[in-house]
Amino acid sequence: MNYHAGIDVSLECSSVCVVDANGKILREAKVASDREALIA
Repeated sequence: MNYHAGIDVSLECSSVCVVDANGKILREAKVASDREALIA
């Protein structure tokens, strides 16, 4: 199955969304805009 991710990055907080090939949202999150938070 194919997955697609989008990240809206700002200085303090980033929004992350992962969807499958049909467009179903699998994960949405707001995280701090630093490397460790985005990897986790």
